[in-house]
Amino acid sequence: MLQARAAPGTSRVLGVVGRRLWAVGSRAISVAAASACALALAPVSPAHARDAFVSSFDGTPIAVHFYGPTTRPAGGVAPTVLVGSPYPSPGETRIDEDVGDRIGLATLRGAGYNVLTWDPRGIGSSAGSIMFDSPAFEGRDARAIVDFVAEQPEAQLDAPGDPRIGMSGTSYGGTIQYIAAALDPRVDAIVPDIGWASLTTALRRGGAVKTGWLAPLCGLDVVPNAVEGEANATEVKPVTASDELKAVCLEGVRGALSVGSRKWIADHGPGALIEQIRAPTLIMQGTTDTLFALDQAREAFAALRANRVPAKMIWYCGGHVACDFDAGDPRTLARAGLAWLNRWLRQDAAVDTGPPFEWQAGDSTWRAGPDYPLAPIGALEGIGSGSLTIGAEDSPLRGLGRAAGPARNAVEVRLPAPRFEADIVGNPHVRLVYRGRAKPARTFVYAQVVDDEADRVLGGLATPLPVILDGRERSVERPLEAIAERGGPASLYRLQITPGAATYELQRSKGRISIYGAFGSLPLVDATKSGYGFARRTPTRPRVTVTSRRDRRDGRNARVSLRVRLPVRPCQGSITFVVQTAERPYVYDAGLTARPCRAAKKIRLRLRRGSRLRVTATFNGNPELKPRVSRTLTRNAR
Repeated sequence: MLQARAAPGTSRVLGVVGRRLWAVGSRAISVAAASACALALAPVSPAHARDAFVSSFDGTPIAVHFYGPTTRPAGGVAPTVLVGSPYPSPGETRIDEDVGDRIGLATLRGAGYNVLTWDPRGIGSSAGSIMFDSPAFEGRDARAIVDFVAEQPEAQLDAPGDPRIGMSGTSYGGTIQYIAAALDPRVDAIVPDIGWASLTTALRRGGAVKTGWLAPLCGLDVVPNAVEGEANATEVKPVTASDELKAVCLEGVRGALSVGSRKWIADHGPGALIEQIRAPTLIMQGTTDTLFALDQAREAFAALRANRVPAKMIWYCGGHVACDFDAGDPRTLARAGLAWLNRWLRQDAAVDTGPPFEWQAGDSTWRAGPDYPLAPIGALEGIGSGSLTIGAEDSPLRGLGRAAGPARNAVEVRLPAPRFEADIVGNPHVRLVYRGRAKPARTFVYAQVVDDEADRVLGGLATPLPVILDGRERSVERPLEAIAERGGPASLYRLQITPGAATYELQRSKGRISIYGAFGSLPLVDATKSGYGFARRTPTRPRVTVTSRRDRRDGRNARVSLRVRLPVRPCQGSITFVVQTAERPYVYDAGLTARPCRAAKKIRLRLRRGSRLRVTATFNGNPELKPRVSRTLTRNAR
């Protein structure tokens, strides 16, 4: 372990110079030379700031920056907070200010904490290649940094070699907290902000690559025709990116990830390691963050909650994409983070950290609930149909945008407004019945929810729906990215199905898709009740009845009556009918009515006498009952 200390009164000057020398010659200077520099520097008093190089598990020098509290604590020791930096920034050194609206060095030092920041592997003055928050590399670097803290005279220890450690930080510096806490039980509390739980679902949801974010992460958004595959490894930035990361960048921006690159993405970040975390965790995630969306926080919170780890989740307006309205007091997050550390790191049981779930809806108001998920009370449901042409021209900004906007080429589903002021919090849902032809046949369409009042896509989020356009009738069903909204009788929402999204890879297929039925729903919740552990019951299978008779005025048409009985309570929700004829499917929606619980729909179809009809009915579920599909019924038209 290497430790460079500066003389009293000159610590910042010597520290900065030392870091610059290392940054210039880090690939040429040996570890032994760094040790000699450390020995040449004079010792310092515990209150002074200093820089050092920590030798990681493989000998890679990691630059760290240690700062004591603003006021010397009683007893001379204090808990230490490691503050991670966003990608690809070195460790923060502005000790007298908080950068952004998050908890930062000035707040932490003023509250009596030691603070340590560091230059992640391959960034700033640290040597090595960027492995992108790999548990096998950056995760083990974090463990070496905790070892370093244990040797500092200002550090409060719980046992020899076990310092009292908390963590804070944003994005890349948020994700490393999950990894460090999972791998090192000495980490006592963490406050990850807009980090990722799964890089696969963040950058490659459903198989579609999020080029709008991968390209700038790799410095390829400024390389002409990178999405057409005309970039090379020398154009990937930073230059210290590992060869595997460069391959992911080049393959990803052209939408052609190899098996090896897909595995690399899956292996980077915490993933299943979150289930090993036992440190109390405050998760903060942005409602307008289209890089690491709310589902990243939701997944992590669910894993912690299942293991009874003290956890809190905050959804705020902002993230990697700025809030599009006045989000209120910018210090809200800093106060929440500091309260969390005071409660769990300082172990002050008198500190109130607030309810387990707090969020900011589209009206900027802060709301709170007893847990997540919140108790469901219904859904806003709608159904639509239409056809779309598919081509590269349907990809806004050629897939290099940061947020989705309302689409011009889209099949739309009008969604009803809530009958009363209601919270719309959680994952919308979509189901498509479609047929089409395109080359290549395998491609994506995208689902997004538009708020017509504000002329915006909720959260700026689009969700990929994988489709196969080979001329056969098919269906696809997916939850969409989570949202947090407040709606009322005047709200105007619509679901759009579109061939392209600004944040996702260039549309590389050309053809046409007919969407016979697009069913969409938005979740309504009761913010005063927890939905955790709430298990919806499985209803009986819907019983379908189909009758038909010839239209007297036009013998080519048949009048078809569709009926469903569903003897369940509560009798709420809707039924979606799919009527398959020889030519095409037809999709209809009908609401359930009570006494008895049933739904009915009368339709008129152009059918030859004796033509076969295949009818399937799907109960779309309600707050207490799961969705259920009927058996398919076949009838000959009269």
